[in-house]
Amino acid sequence: MYLIVDLGNTLAKFFLFKKDKCDIKQKVAVEKFDVTVKSLISNYSGIKGLIYSDVSKRAGDFFERLSALFPIIGVNSQLLLPFENSYESPNSLGSDRIVLVAAACKNYPNTNVLIIDLGSCITYDFLDADNIYHGGGISPGFEMRYKSLNHYTGNLPLLEVKKAENPMGKNTDQAIHSGIYYGIIDEINGRIEYYNNKYDSLTVLLTGGDANKLPKTLKNSIFAHSNFLAEGMFHLLKLNIGP
Repeated sequence: MYLIVDLGNTLAKFFLFKKDKCDIKQKVAVEKFDVTVKSLISNYSGIKGLIYSDVSKRAGDFFERLSALFPIIGVNSQLLLPFENSYESPNSLGSDRIVLVAAACKNYPNTNVLIIDLGSCITYDFLDADNIYHGGGISPGFEMRYKSLNHYTGNLPLLEVKKAENPMGKNTDQAIHSGIYYGIIDEINGRIEYYNNKYDSLTVLLTGGDANKLPKTLKNSIFAHSNFLAEGMFHLLKLNIGP
């Protein structure tokens, strides 16, 4: 049994793998991650290893204190990776992006893959059919765009994220929803078009907590399954500590 821990900006997600299958998964507010890790270790004996991804770099000391129990590794660019990293600043590549590219390697070998992850930020990562990671892009996610419009203007309200029904907003609230919702869709479609023009047989993967806000008909795209990120982390764990 292996424990997978994904620490995001707001949520901590936990996956227990038995052999090669995810058997248990749960999520809590990221501030409670340490209590949940201790509870899982206490309740499930026979854990052989743990891997964690920590985008905010808040948990290294906590996991180091547990390292006497079983092998524990944090996702970083120094690990043995299943792809060639041609990023010009490889050590600055975030753990969340490393995990997604590893998952693409496992699930879509020998394929040109564009991974679009919609969370606090929207990230774009490209892996080519020769298993070379080239880089991508980072832009603000849904909530960040709403908050920035409110924070950096004097009169625009802070609204809840909402799907816009019409690109032409008829009042201020509708205009904000329209600008953000269709702005993100146009951005994503434009990025897909760029890679489609540059590479043959492109596979586009959509993942992340906000992916379900996008229309299911978004062109040339596949919505990744719910364990996609966890499978990438499990793949990295096996590569680095063995079966």
